[in-house]
Amino acid sequence: MSLDIHVFRTLSDNAGALIRDPATQACAAVDVPDAAQVLAAAEEKGWIISDIFITHAHFDHTQGVAELKAATGATVYGPPDSTSQAPVDTVVAQGDQVSLGGFAFDIWHTPGHADGHLSYVGVQTRLALVGDVVFVMGCGRVQPGQMGAMWSSLARIRTLPDETKLITGHDYTLSNARFAIAMDPANAALQARLAEAEKAKAEGRFWALTTIGEEKATNPFFRSSEGALAASVGLVGAQPDEVFAALREAKNRF
Repeated sequence: MSLDIHVFRTLSDNAGALIRDPATQACAAVDVPDAAQVLAAAEEKGWIISDIFITHAHFDHTQGVAELKAATGATVYGPPDSTSQAPVDTVVAQGDQVSLGGFAFDIWHTPGHADGHLSYVGVQTRLALVGDVVFVMGCGRVQPGQMGAMWSSLARIRTLPDETKLITGHDYTLSNARFAIAMDPANAALQARLAEAEKAKAEGRFWALTTIGEEKATNPFFRSSEGALAASVGLVGAQPDEVFAALREAKNRF
């Protein structure tokens, strides 16, 4: 049995996400950009929110936590630096584990975008909640001086099985796809995904759910160890972390 997943738009491009154990009906909200929108999504599905998992302390991911907790009585889990932003009941860090019904998530510290950023990795369910570290065909902005940390976080997430689903924090999919194709124009899988991203945008579809396998095929930041991406930034033969840093700087200017 696997978890039920519902990913939807909140604010302008933030991902709202609900995950639910169908056996126990335990349901977690993954970050809370807007409490009313998350509550409405849960009511539409007929799910009752029992838990809140915070990936990182940035305001657009935590601003609705207090209101949602007050409305539902949910238990809030989050990194140490999120306690100043939200009413966290249980502080979690690297090596900890949290449960949702009959399913467990390992806590990975995945810094780079934010110092305390956590990813919740469900080995049983092949599901990882990666916040703003990975996006569809992209990655989050990097704090000054944290390129190495971000690359390490991405490289670690990349080791998960290809079928692992990733719930990401934002839908920047079309802009990410356009950058990726500029860096890797001969990639047939990427060409197909760019076409799908253009179609999704035209239809107003929200796209913040992906898999490790899809990202390994199309995400330039996941592929910083490959020659084609090194060549795209003039760093043939360079180490993957150097290529990643150059790609991220190029995306900043794109």
